[in-house]
Amino acid sequence: MPSSSDRLFFSVLVVLGLFAGCGSDTGAEPLGDASTLPDAQASDGAPDGSIRDASPMDADTGPVGSAGCVDGDGIPEGQNMFMSDGRTRNYFLYLPKGYDRSRPWPLLFALHGNGGTAAYWNQTTGERNVRGEVEDDAILVVAEAIEGNWRDYGAPSTTWPARIEQELNYFDAIVDRAKKDLCIDENAIFSMGFSGGGSFSGVLACRRPYIRAFAAGGSVIYFDPKDCVHAPPAWITIGKKELIPTREEFRDYFRDAAGCTATAASTPPDPCVAYQGCDDGKSVHYCEHPDGHIWPSFGTSAMWDFLGSQIE
Repeated sequence: MPSSSDRLFFSVLVVLGLFAGCGSDTGAEPLGDASTLPDAQASDGAPDGSIRDASPMDADTGPVGSAGCVDGDGIPEGQNMFMSDGRTRNYFLYLPKGYDRSRPWPLLFALHGNGGTAAYWNQTTGERNVRGEVEDDAILVVAEAIEGNWRDYGAPSTTWPARIEQELNYFDAIVDRAKKDLCIDENAIFSMGFSGGGSFSGVLACRRPYIRAFAAGGSVIYFDPKDCVHAPPAWITIGKKELIPTREEFRDYFRDAAGCTATAASTPPDPCVAYQGCDDGKSVHYCEHPDGHIWPSFGTSAMWDFLGSQIE
């Protein structure tokens, strides 16, 4: 993964060139400053046919600074609230150390499992300390699902497609505001999650070309493959004790969509492997840990090593 200083140096060169451009979800975190946005989008839950679903992102290289790099107003750190599809939604945002608008920064979404809250990832110690892992490198958005569930298994399955659209609207609204008010690298937007959060990271990877790469643990397919417009690089972990067919299908879908073969070679850290023969720029790593439905101890650092390696 490029160091912060390397990416800063590269970003300066680019600018000069342009001017010469579910697990157990427990714990609680104190709320930060809250801000309010107008209603982001109201819909009937049907796909809107917008450009977001139209075609995959071109394989541009190098950082692409958002509008916020020029005149962004900023977004308060901590809890932010806004209206989307008639609901009050919230997320927690954390800026990296040294953040300013002189360079575009990667953006990472972290998604909790079903039945949980943002507190699952909103930690500063332990094996789920994503905040500490990316504090020098990326803007972090810890997301929170409607009523704590990216998929409500207690509701009729006929309601699931509409819920997906509402959650996509939620992420679109956050991305739009981040582009407007923060200096983000539009070529380095990532998503990661565990259990249902990993499953919905898969939805984002399938449906939203702005996702450069994603990571998922213990997840299953929530999307209809025929709706996919995108097949980004993927980092996937599954426990041996939870390796049921639906989780294998999730892994195999993204492996096959990236053009990889089932042949794999070892890659750090143990026990991870990298699938071979993938399409250019579409690496897929799979890490089978020995336990059940948990986020593995190596997961946070390995996840960011992989996602960070996708930054141009």
